[in-house]
Amino acid sequence: MKKFFDFKNLPIFFQNSKLGAVAFLLLAVSVLSVIFATLYNWIFGLLWFVIVVISLFYSTRALREVNENTQAYLSGLGYRILRSEQEALIRMPIGIILLNDAGKIDWINPYMQMYFGERDILGSTLKEVDEQLANSIDSYSDSKKTNTITWQDKQFLVYVQHNLRVAYLTDISEYAAIAEEYKDHQIFSGLISVDNYEEVTDGMSESEASGLRTYVTRALSDWALANDIYLRRLNSVHYMMFGYQKALQVVEDDKFSVLKVIRETTAQQNSPLTLSMGIAYGERDINQLAKLAQTNLDLALGRGGDQVVVKSNKAAARFYGGATNPMEKRTRVRARMISQTIGELVEQADNVMIVGHASPDLDAVGSGLGVWRLAQTKNKPAFLVLDEKTVYSDIILLLKELRKQPNDIVAPGSEINDSIVDEARALKLVREQTLIVLVDHARASITSAPTLLKRLGNRVVVIDHHRLSEDGLSEKPLLSYIEPYASSTSELVVELLQYQDQSEAPITKLEATAMLGGIQIDTKNFTLRTGSRTFDAASYLRANGADNNLIQSFMKEQFSDFKARTHLVNMVEILEDNAIVTGEDDSIYSGIITAQAADELLQVSGVDASFVITKRNDGRVGVSARSTGERNVQTIMEAMGGGGHLSNAATQIDDVTPEEVKSQLLDVISQQYSE
Repeated sequence: MKKFFDFKNLPIFFQNSKLGAVAFLLLAVSVLSVIFATLYNWIFGLLWFVIVVISLFYSTRALREVNENTQAYLSGLGYRILRSEQEALIRMPIGIILLNDAGKIDWINPYMQMYFGERDILGSTLKEVDEQLANSIDSYSDSKKTNTITWQDKQFLVYVQHNLRVAYLTDISEYAAIAEEYKDHQIFSGLISVDNYEEVTDGMSESEASGLRTYVTRALSDWALANDIYLRRLNSVHYMMFGYQKALQVVEDDKFSVLKVIRETTAQQNSPLTLSMGIAYGERDINQLAKLAQTNLDLALGRGGDQVVVKSNKAAARFYGGATNPMEKRTRVRARMISQTIGELVEQADNVMIVGHASPDLDAVGSGLGVWRLAQTKNKPAFLVLDEKTVYSDIILLLKELRKQPNDIVAPGSEINDSIVDEARALKLVREQTLIVLVDHARASITSAPTLLKRLGNRVVVIDHHRLSEDGLSEKPLLSYIEPYASSTSELVVELLQYQDQSEAPITKLEATAMLGGIQIDTKNFTLRTGSRTFDAASYLRANGADNNLIQSFMKEQFSDFKARTHLVNMVEILEDNAIVTGEDDSIYSGIITAQAADELLQVSGVDASFVITKRNDGRVGVSARSTGERNVQTIMEAMGGGGHLSNAATQIDDVTPEEVKSQLLDVISQQYSE
């Protein structure tokens, strides 16, 4: 009986006090039932006793069998689990390396040993065995995630348990190959435009133009065929292409050499053609892919053409080419149409807000005055939004002259000296149909009125002569007049003004002077980026009273500024064909002094590009970059977060010293030279 009630011999899930209580309860019920049966009838009680004893016997026997079977099952299961764990360590395709406190290998499983062949590596440090593997494991020793490494021409997932000094390596080469194959066969879409076909073929015979067209098509077709790209001609100046990501990588590695081949070959025939490409990838929707390709082509054309823009919605744009000065494609017809369209937009507006870039120069303010005058020809209130706390001495002198003008009419928008407002005032003047015109810039990040631009983001007109950058406006403007080949924004505005009726609101002498000053500043007195249209605009302004003596008075500088600029020039370092100046970390220089120093350094023989690095009054480090046109400083500044022109660009960087920026600049220059 004692053995019967020995629950310690039962399986673990039967060794329970509650189960024992139930057993005693059942036994008590059985005894009581026998007693009551005997009292009722001793024969019936005897019979019932026999039934109870037999039932208890078979119940006990069944419980013993369950116990034995359960113990056998658990014993077998434990053995199988232990064996499978051992087999997993030995046979599964996971490499295991166990290190001791001294960093030496205590044990590796047979799968890992396979990668070392017959070598006995136990007791050696991992660096002695394989330095590459040791460095990879050490670099992830503190990581709580799996990381991918390449070792012995294979890819592995690595997970390191630092506290146990164990490293696990899983060969994922097959899966990585599948992923790479998937990536290689993603579709890209591209559009190609011949930038200046109409200009070059103007005056040619049909057979000559046809021959030139045939050459371009054949050159592009041969290039596409050699790189497994599908190409189809849409019309005389546009082509469409499709291909796999693998092919795109190949032509990117080649820097799209077909652009250079076509440009140089046609130049030898006195018919220099340039191409622009917009390429999109990373989209599953083919319609979105095509739209993005068109957007990228527009960006390439807006940057002056002769270049390629490769971009997805999830990655930054990559630029190729763009090393030549953009060719002039502006026509009088286009200028007249733009002027007419802007005039219509102004007429439909309640009022006009004119905004230049932060810390505006004479070109930004001069072109702004020109747009203000255009609004007056339509009898519309217009306001030049300007933060007078951030302007330089030339703008201060200009504003002083403006405010000397007679002020007979008090209504805002009627006289320019009543219409110069700051952003806070401009926000109060906004109406339902207010139009905002951005002059001399097309980037929200450098505008002088960011809040105003955000509020009027869907009613924007852009007039600019800088190349487009990737970080442009968040919404597409109502009208974008961006001509990178123009000398200045003032030049563009002068042309627009000439197609407006100024009989009731003629341009004033001071406005003409400001715009001519803007042209002179941006062309360095007609020595850079100057075309026939530049002189036409200057001639028009002179005919309307522009005063060169007044411009010179605006451009005069204080002796302290002259001394600071001279000091910067004296610190120049000539590295190959680059002139680089690095200002002191504890000295603040204004942007205009930095820019003037960069301009002055281009006068040095043998210098193709100049870079002046100085600390600004806002705590950032600024870089002014200039070139003679032989070097593309825009791409250099873009690589450092800035932008600008091929020959005139800049950037500003936070939380760095001038020396750190110099080091970054030299790395970018070195990289571009290697390309």
